Amino acid sequence: MDYTPLNAQYPACLTVPPDQNNITLDIAMLSQLTPAVRLYGTDCNQTEMVLEAIKLLQLDATLQVWLGVWLDNNQTSNDRQLAQMYAILDTYPSDHFAGLIIGNEILFRGDMSITTLAGILSEVLATSDLGDDWTTELALSSDIVMANVHPFFAGLTPDVAPGWTWEFWQTHDAQLATASATGAATWPKSIISEVGWPSEGGNDCGNTSGTCPNDTAGAVASIENLNAFMDGFVCQSLANGTTFFWFEAFDEPWKHQFDNGTKRWESKWGLMDEGRNVKDGLVIPDCGGKALSKAY
Repeated sequence: MDYTPLNAQYPACLTVPPDQNNITLDIAMLSQLTPAVRLYGTDCNQTEMVLEAIKLLQLDATLQVWLGVWLDNNQTSNDRQLAQMYAILDTYPSDHFAGLIIGNEILFRGDMSITTLAGILSEVLATSDLGDDWTTELALSSDIVMANVHPFFAGLTPDVAPGWTWEFWQTHDAQLATASATGAATWPKSIISEVGWPSEGGNDCGNTSGTCPNDTAGAVASIENLNAFMDGFVCQSLANGTTFFWFEAFDEPWKHQFDNGTKRWESKWGLMDEGRNVKDGLVIPDCGGKALSKAY
């Protein structure tokens, strides 16, 4: 499960920091849905607080963390995050972590070149980016190809979106060779690092113009469509062994700043709202009783 604690954005957290009790309650809920949580950054002590929550809840044997490091075009913040990552790894036992993810969609944003990112990855584990942005060069510099694949932005309806997501991942990302592909690696060489559906906020028709002919065309953000896509994709993935992170656990109110006209979905991808309330009408799929007991 992809997870960002409330108030974990720097430098805002210097004034209003994340709260340990809040994170512990978050983790208590997430432990019922997933064997691993993925973080996106190290700022604001978020990793340490998540690990403390796992300890307080006595979940060390059943819940692991994918340690995330946020990278952008600011060398100062990149150096800070990487230094925090190394400090965390020096402090906590390795079995607390399922893996490391360095950067998210940094190529998509144009914040760093493939060569520069590959140099950073030579010392660590993996990065995540859009499925379209992975290349042979980048894959060979990473132990895992971690692709964000969102059928919502392809303008698809939820009935065809599960199959499209799997096919896109297979043809664009899963076939790429990684740095560990020929070794004795015990982890998957390719993971869908983000996949989800917003519960409200408009519709996307997947075209370059960014427009839809009406408000019911293409991919529509709604609880009904979230349920339909989640049921199809999650159950399909459990059956065929696809490793993925669901995007995301909770709504992120700070993302309202990215709302644009009728596109108001950036803050509405959570299964729960920011107050940990399961969204009205949401149905977590049973998938015939199938479940995951470990990160991979």
